[in-house]
Amino acid sequence: MSAPQMGRATGSVAPWFVGAAVLQLAHLAAAATSLGAPHQLQLVHDVAGWASGLLAVCGTLMAVGSFASGDYLRKVWGGIAAGATLSLVSTALRSYWLHAVPDVPFTESPLLPYRMVVVVLANLCNAYGLILLAMTYRQSGLQPPSSARSNALWAVTVIAALAVGLPSLLTGVKDMGASSSATMSAVISLASTLADMTTIGLIAPILGVAYMLRGGRLAWVWWAMGVSGAMWLFYDARTWLAPLLPGEPAHGVELLRTLRTSGLVLLGLAGWLQRSALAPQPAASTAASLHMS
Repeated sequence: MSAPQMGRATGSVAPWFVGAAVLQLAHLAAAATSLGAPHQLQLVHDVAGWASGLLAVCGTLMAVGSFASGDYLRKVWGGIAAGATLSLVSTALRSYWLHAVPDVPFTESPLLPYRMVVVVLANLCNAYGLILLAMTYRQSGLQPPSSARSNALWAVTVIAALAVGLPSLLTGVKDMGASSSATMSAVISLASTLADMTTIGLIAPILGVAYMLRGGRLAWVWWAMGVSGAMWLFYDARTWLAPLLPGEPAHGVELLRTLRTSGLVLLGLAGWLQRSALAPQPAASTAASLHMS
């Protein structure tokens, strides 16, 4: 891709990444101003969960529609879209209980078993899609070259996934059997943690493909997916990172919880960029024709 074409591609996607950053900052600011009001803070997270979840579903479904039935990447985006949709269903269950019975914790809700099933399925679908996505370069004959830098990045992400996930896994296993609600909450935590560990571990190969494709429109799909995975890394490490922030650790946890917005919005953006990358480019085609004539 020539320098002018690369500049146009970068300029065309920049506003979308800026928009994702604005949504993240809006959630962060709203949460920061609600730290002293627990119910208001729950409402802030609820609104952000709906907004980011809908964007993730819409973006990933657009990517699914870009491919014909039987295409490899349709399977990839189908799994990711199914995970995003089920995640939104999980948000809907919690949202309903928050507004219907605001004084009762969701762990005491009769909806908890349904959310457990939805969360497990959502994480299975998302992990399935991401594993297929990370293997896309092999399906297409592209293999990122092995180097000391790429191996180091892969090692760091694997170590980070283990460091973040193992304590949560141990806690979840310990809570199993304590009570029916504790067991179901532990299953939800275990499923989410394992899926997030998979996502974090795949950051390196996804960013490796993004770097290989740099300068092209398709590279932004991989960048968005890679950064989305990085957001889940910090989201899962919020209990560790919160004490490093100024103020009370409990408040820091709530502020870092807002990173879920970036994780979901960037996922939806990746889907939209996938569709955009495959769309015909009439302006570029016309310019090329004029140049050749």
